[in-house]
Amino acid sequence: MSAVIISLLRNIETIEHIRAAVCAAKEYERELSGGEPATPVKDIAAIAL
Repeated sequence: MSAVIISLLRNIETIEHIRAAVCAAKEYERELSGGEPATPVKDIAAIAL
């Protein structure tokens, strides 16, 4: 039971890191584009970086 809880907590932490990275990539993209909205393709490319 505790192994399942530890696994879930690790997954939540990983998801938070991914979310933070995506937010940072979107902010960086906005700075580069001068405020233009990013397309989904650019979002995916930013996540891949």
